[in-house]
Amino acid sequence: MRRINTLAELRFEQRALRSKAADLEIVIQNDLQEIKAMFRPLQLVTSGAEKVLTSHNNGILGNSAGLIADFLTRKVLLKNSGFLTKLIVPLLVKNVTSNVVDNNKETIVDWVGGLISRFKDRKKEREEE
Repeated sequence: MRRINTLAELRFEQRALRSKAADLEIVIQNDLQEIKAMFRPLQLVTSGAEKVLTSHNNGILGNSAGLIADFLTRKVLLKNSGFLTKLIVPLLVKNVTSNVVDNNKETIVDWVGGLISRFKDRKKEREEE
């Protein structure tokens, strides 16, 4: 840092510092725009996947969970049960599972998104090492 002796030098130094601060702010704004542009495809994929998985009428997530619960109930839990039990219980389990998943779809999507971000963070840590 140089020594300032006169008022004119002080004013000149202040203008130079303000100019440098403005230039640095522009650089920071450009960097932020680049970062946002980098994450834009990820945001589009995430929002698109959320719309596909959780529609208001027939969500893939709810239907899939219901079908999996129905299959497991029929083939695993009730494989030696009677006809009436095999008919009624899987239907109830499927409906309950579908409704629970549909009612909590935002929480489930957030949880899956968190899991994906953890895997990405771990991958970045391994690449940095």
